[in-house]
Amino acid sequence: MILHSHEKATPLCRGHSQRASTYIILCLLTLSACASFKIERLFVEVVNAMRSVQRWQASAVLNRSPKGRAYGFDYSLNPYRGCSHACRYCYARESHTYLNLNVAEDFEQRLFVKDNLASRLQEELLKIPKTAVIALGTVTDPYQALEGHHHLTRAAIELLGQSGHAFTITTKSPLIERDLDLLAPLAERRQLAVHVSLISLDRSLLQRLEPGAPPPWRRLQTVRRLRDYGIPVGVFVAPIIPGLTDDLDTLNMLFSAIHEARATWVMASGTRLAPAIHTYFIQQLEAFDERAAYRLAQLYGESQMPNPAYTRSLNRVVAELCRRHHLRRSAPAIFAWDAAPQIHFAF
Repeated sequence: MILHSHEKATPLCRGHSQRASTYIILCLLTLSACASFKIERLFVEVVNAMRSVQRWQASAVLNRSPKGRAYGFDYSLNPYRGCSHACRYCYARESHTYLNLNVAEDFEQRLFVKDNLASRLQEELLKIPKTAVIALGTVTDPYQALEGHHHLTRAAIELLGQSGHAFTITTKSPLIERDLDLLAPLAERRQLAVHVSLISLDRSLLQRLEPGAPPPWRRLQTVRRLRDYGIPVGVFVAPIIPGLTDDLDTLNMLFSAIHEARATWVMASGTRLAPAIHTYFIQQLEAFDERAAYRLAQLYGESQMPNPAYTRSLNRVVAELCRRHHLRRSAPAIFAWDAAPQIHFAF
């Protein structure tokens, strides 16, 4: 995302200016969608997030895709900066360095709310082609805990519905089910597709890699729920992490579960180590799996991507598993007009 030096961030809550009841309300809103979390854990996470949230006046909210339709969308839209899901591998951590913040705790705890998103989006949608595809949630999860309080993603969906632009949503959160009343009619008009992100069925592993995200079974439940409402859904199996989630048995079980949840397609890719997170992610792995950290370091060296031989082998495995479980390898042409499918999403 392009950052603008004249954008202003102002504190959302400072000292005791925000009542404790606000924290509790936000906690309960998120808890209603993520019932599997322990109440005390979620409460602590939400309160910590709220203490570091700032309002952000964005000069623009739609950002043109640097590669055009090559990634299947023309513009990205992100209601928030930073993400409380705290995925260790997330390439978007790099965006916090543009604010002179770090890729570690700052990305997870110093969050920004684009206060003027609705007004800016309404203006900007008038200036782009009606055939433009918009990706909602490329460097943040639009349904992270903050959305339970601020409703910026819901406001964006309402405006996109009115404008008629086709769009995709990418999320790990069952909070998306709150907006089924908006999403189902848009899907019927062939204006919407949803991607649910899931890299493993191993809950204990995901608690280390994605400590703030909902458990895998709950995300699969969300896939089923969306499909019940006629919404086209695919699953992002990305990143596939060498030494942790790339063995055949692990991937086979995951693809089988995705098929059982009635997702239509899978978009899978290896791990991309953006320069700003290269060292950070390997250090995170070393804390609980030194062998995986060593494997990653060997495969990548100083590069963002693994060696080509590994990538070719992984692609063959993904192709075979998609064939075995009757899953498409990319999103079909869902939208009402001839739109190129989203074929890749690099994590």
